[in-house]
Amino acid sequence: MNKMEWIAPCHFGLESVLKREIQDLGYEISQVEDGRVTFYGEADAACRANIFLRTAERVLLKVGSFKAVTFDELFEKTKALPWEAYIPKDGKFWVAKASSVKSKLFSPSDIQSIMKKAMVAG
Repeated sequence: MNKMEWIAPCHFGLESVLKREIQDLGYEISQVEDGRVTFYGEADAACRANIFLRTAERVLLKVGSFKAVTFDELFEKTKALPWEAYIPKDGKFWVAKASSVKSKLFSPSDIQSIMKKAMVAG
């Protein structure tokens, strides 16, 4: 199976505990940052992590990453990601949360709106 990259956000200060929980499940850690631990696992990692991780707030699939300094750049780079591999053409979805850290793109509602439009256009 294909390994995917998963992100497990947590409360600040719990990163080392979450890292240990993820390692105890047998997954490889790719990065530990303030408020999140990123790890590799197959598709079933989402299910196992959601059931067994006590310190993670949720488990997210990392579809891609890029740097965007303008909303136009955010739109184009979001549109370029392979959304069709995750969301069917007639699928319904929402962009429920957006955040920005040390960025000129500081409006979460604008980020959500632009990303949703880009995902639909892609």
